[in-house]
Amino acid sequence: MCGNESECVEVAVGEDRVLARDSKRPGRSHLCFAAVAWTDFVRAVMQGELEGP
Repeated sequence: MCGNESECVEVAVGEDRVLARDSKRPGRSHLCFAAVAWTDFVRAVMQGELEGP
């Protein structure tokens, strides 16, 4: 998922969890989300419910 060419996130989707990390720093640890929480987050982003900086 990329916002632009320098802001990308790698996402691995499993049955009950989603792992995400900064693609520019693959050596750093990932974040782990419950699949339901990730789905809710993506829906909110797509519907413009979250404000950016």
